[in-house]
Amino acid sequence: MTRIASNTIARAAISHSIAAALLLYASAVAADVGTVDNPEPGKQGESMPADKPGTVLSRPYSQGVNAIGHSPVLERDSNIQMAWAGDCAYIASSMPNFLGWGVSAAPETFGVAVIDVSDPRAPQTVRVLRDRGALASLEAMDAVDTPQRRVLAASTYEQGAKPEDERWLSLYDVADCADPKLVSEFQWPEKVHAVTLAANGRRVYATHIEPFTGKGGIHVLDITDMKKPVYLGKFAVTRRGAGGDSETFEFATHEIAVSEDETRIYAGVLASQGHDLNHGVPTMPPSAQSLGPDAGGVYIIDNSDIAGGRKDPQMRLLGVAEHGGWHSVAQATIDGTPYLVGGGELGACPGAWPRFVNIADETEPVLAGEFRLAMNVPENCPPPSATEKATGGIVGDPGTASLHFNDVDSAGDTRLGLFNFMWAGLRIVDLRDVKNPVEVAYFKPGDACTGHVRYVEASGHIWLTCAGSGFHVLELKPEVRESLGLPAIAAADE
Repeated sequence: MTRIASNTIARAAISHSIAAALLLYASAVAADVGTVDNPEPGKQGESMPADKPGTVLSRPYSQGVNAIGHSPVLERDSNIQMAWAGDCAYIASSMPNFLGWGVSAAPETFGVAVIDVSDPRAPQTVRVLRDRGALASLEAMDAVDTPQRRVLAASTYEQGAKPEDERWLSLYDVADCADPKLVSEFQWPEKVHAVTLAANGRRVYATHIEPFTGKGGIHVLDITDMKKPVYLGKFAVTRRGAGGDSETFEFATHEIAVSEDETRIYAGVLASQGHDLNHGVPTMPPSAQSLGPDAGGVYIIDNSDIAGGRKDPQMRLLGVAEHGGWHSVAQATIDGTPYLVGGGELGACPGAWPRFVNIADETEPVLAGEFRLAMNVPENCPPPSATEKATGGIVGDPGTASLHFNDVDSAGDTRLGLFNFMWAGLRIVDLRDVKNPVEVAYFKPGDACTGHVRYVEASGHIWLTCAGSGFHVLELKPEVRESLGLPAIAAADE
């Protein structure tokens, strides 16, 4: 999230009745074998004034899913990002009083919450990591789970609670996922926004974004020896021209995805010094155009030099998918064809939504489709509020249906899109026909659902976190799985 856009969520999840609502919700989950659908009123993704948008509902709106398990995560209202390894989820928070976000949470609850999900029907918050990088990670956290190593990386997001807390990265061995062991800490040379681990857990990639100048790039840290991290540098991209000449320039990247073999980076980019995005739209002053769903795009980057351990490595720009989504990028494979699923974030109605980019030809990526809720259609937007008018549509009110992070069930065989639309909740979408994606289920607890979403193939469980209602375990109803051609899942006690 950008600093300006963060104001959108500043007042989002704070409910005076949050504890009572969570108690009611937890009781409902515990009692449910199959959750009775509770369809949302109004238009698809619409928040109703009577529900006091931004507050936790006593009974979530849902369709097509069963609520399996829930943890209130210490009843804090600052949950933002989620990562996972083994049977554990890791949930990053804001820091106290960050732009007003999380101001009602107890200070000792801030940090990375460790959730033991070995019993999905009774997930337990077992501890909170409060080391220098973990205390205020917000979006700057990732984990990886390989046969050789399990790693959790938590980094201070943009700014710490105090100047001395800025720029720290905490590295954990999570071989015992419920009991992370701090191995080392490293201080980045400048503030970072998001971190991504290579699939082998041997490098950390951290983004730097200056959204209104196009400056930024990717920091790379080699953690082959986690006790002695080695900084490889900050990288811009190099683009080769038609005449064989080349230029290297910075780019304001928010979050990246890294291919399984680490030779490709897919970067959500808001603006760049290469002047290849936002044609005709000035980055200053900030506007709904320069920060909206059509802003920026996705860079496809050749990362072979770093993956191969070559001297004097470069990141080479292969292709640009303008308007492909600057905030979050997920890899997908639909009917054998490689895609990227990208999107913007936040903003006033009509918000932001996921887009699908065909990358069969990496040098000529093609926008192949998108998915919108009814509330992402301008004709359905309510009149703008005073705040929305004052910010030119950059800041939306609580209740706005707008994408934050986007994920899929499987990068190698994609059927489902898992899209957190903030106050419109998690929307689960059939992506098999990428030109005509169809929503098949949703879960909308009322507060802002923000971070990455996990699909556990073996169980069919879906993990997500929301700002105030906490951590949720869901599953698609059997009839929905059947309609999608997904295999039936045996009950855990069978």
